[in-house]
Formats: sequence, C-alpha cells, structure tokens
Amino acid sequence: MAEEEIRVVDVYKNYGPYPALRGITYSIPKGIFQCIVGPSGSGKTTLLHIIGGIDRPTKGEVWVAGTRLNDLSDDELAEFRNRNVGFVFQLFYLVPRMSVLENVELPLVLRRIPKEERRRMALEALKLVGLDGVDPRKRPTQLSGGEQQRVAIARAIVARPRVLLADEPTGNLDSETAARIMETFLSLKRELGVTIVMVTHNLELLKYCDRTVRIRDGKIVE
Repeated sequence: MAEEEIRVVDVYKNYGPYPALRGITYSIPKGIFQCIVGPSGSGKTTLLHIIGGIDRPTKGEVWVAGTRLNDLSDDELAEFRNRNVGFVFQLFYLVPRMSVLENVELPLVLRRIPKEERRRMALEALKLVGLDGVDPRKRPTQLSGGEQQRVAIARAIVARPRVLLADEPTGNLDSETAARIMETFLSLKRELGVTIVMVTHNLELLKYCDRTVRIRDGKIVE
C-alpha cells in the first residue's frame, strides 16, 4: 500500500452557524495527482485550505507529510507551509514590478537562501515547467496567461515542497492552455514525486488525475 501523504479525519469547518465541511475523512497517497470536484459552495476550496494549513478545522485531525497540523502554533504552521506546501491559484498573484526570476525566487527569500543559490533554484524551477526558453528578466505582464500560470507553478515548486495544492488553476485559461498546464503537473509528479491536489469544476481535466473525489454540501459523496 502506498504511503499516506495527506490524511484528514472527521474534519468539520464552520463559518459562524454555517457548516462548510461536515465530517470529512479521507487520505491521499504520496506521489499521486488527486482531483476534488463538486458544485460551487460544496466545500472544495475550504478542504484545500485546511490541507494546506491556510485555515484550521473547527473539529477533526489534519495530517500532512507526517505532521499533525493541529499541534502547530500559527508561526510553526507558517513555517511548515513554507517548507512543505506549494500553492497555485486561479489568479496568478505575480508581482508586476518584479521580473519572472524574482517572482519565482520569492519563497526562497523568505527562507533566507543566498542570492546565487536562489537564482540557480529558480532557473531550475522554470526549466521544470517548460519556461527555460523565456527571458527570466521579463515582467509577468509581458507573458501570455498560460506562461504566467507556469511562472506561478515554478514559484510554488521552487523550494521543492512535498505537496502542491492547486485551486482552479486553469479557470482563466482556454482549453489548449489548460491541457498544457495539466501536462506540466504530470511532469512535476514524475520528476519530483510531488503529491498534487487540485480543485476544479472542469470535468474535462479529470482524465489527467490518478484519483477523483466528489464533495457536495461539505461531505464526500464518492
């Protein structure tokens, strides 16, 4: 049996009187591409945020990369995220005034990696996502939408996280560009052995996933 990389046990999340998650128990093996689908408001993004340590459950346990996130203080949780989890969102969240290279280097700056090592790691990350042919001195606004998303992915994996979480990463992209982003994820899974968890509403993308789970009204339905 494959080693577990992520496990949530009886997880509930309430926002005031409103339940977003209701008793989710699920595990994700190491090194697979897991998709989460469901209607708007079903709790998909809430679950992703709890797995990534962006939010905390109202009740239940969350284990990621062998660590019980419930036991971590806010500072420890931030450090854990920086070292173990990469995030990719629908919006690219790139800094317009910074170069492509500088954007990719940002997580390494937070970890106080020396400048030359940062540059080497950032260029390697750009190569892994197929952007080694792009001038890293360019600003993000000089790139296409698909290229900007790949820069965001490079930034997410530059510190070699164990887990990559993607929330509707192709939501603003056309179908051809979305397919290229999926191929990028598959390549990263092969090259780095990273565990990928993606939330999507696009059922056409499920063919790229190793496993799919559906959520409705805060519960797993299959």
